[in-house]
Parts: sequence; structure tokens; C-alpha cells
Amino acid sequence: MELALPKCHLNVKRESNGLYVLDGCRRKWVKLTPEEYVRQTMMEHVIQSTGINRALVANEQVVEINGMKKRCDAVVYNSRLQPIVIFEFKAPTVPLTQKVMDQIFAYNRELPVPILVASNGLQHICISRREDGISLFPFSELPERVKAEHGK
Repeated sequence: MELALPKCHLNVKRESNGLYVLDGCRRKWVKLTPEEYVRQTMMEHVIQSTGINRALVANEQVVEINGMKKRCDAVVYNSRLQPIVIFEFKAPTVPLTQKVMDQIFAYNRELPVPILVASNGLQHICISRREDGISLFPFSELPERVKAEHGK
């Protein structure tokens, strides 16, 4: 499937029970689902376009919300190990609804970051959070904004 993301090389292998992709951040092979394809493609784009070390990207980051353990799809940290971006991914067939945004804002209450990104690979919602409120910004600005936050 064509995504609205820059093309990148992913290491994929076929096993008897399906396709697997090498997650370079987790350093393991994971089942290649449509959502995982979006995650791997987006995170490769972010890593390649910003130069951020893979060690500063946590896929499936555990966050506790109301006493329940939940998982952020991806969190990017700066060099001081402070979280700077939360990503929420959906399969391309899943629309980015208010429920998806509520999910990412719930993660953000427990893990405050200045940048939030929700993506299904076809549509991207990029949000900047500042003391004076929130604002949307174009996906094309994501690499520069991540680099700016990473340098703080």
C-alpha cells in the first residue's frame, strides 16, 4: 500500500505464519501488520530526516493511565532522555477520529511532550503543545520541529 510518507527501506522477511519487519529501535522482528507498516515507515522517516539516534526512540512505550498500563506507539526522547514527541499510529483503513486524539492526549497527560503526532500513513495530525495552548502544524515541518526540540 502506498502511504503519504517518504519511501524508505524496511527489512522484511517471510515466515510460515506471515511477514515480519525488523524494528531497528526494538532490535527485534515484529509481525508486519498494516499499523506496524505505518509505524516503521514513519519512524524511519523521522530517524533519517532528523539524525536522531535509534536508541532515543521507544516503540510500545508503557504509560500508566488511571492505574492501567497502556502503550504509546512511539515516543522520541532528547539527548537528556526527556520525552519530546508521542506518536499514535493506526492502520491506513482506520480514520483519525476524536477517539484517536483522546487516546494520544491521555498519553500526553501522563507523559508531557511538546509534539503529538497521530498518523494512519495517509493522514497525519501534528500538534504543537505550548504553555499558551495547542496548535496544528503541517507534517512537512515535523523533522525541523523534532530537531529543534531535540536540541533543547
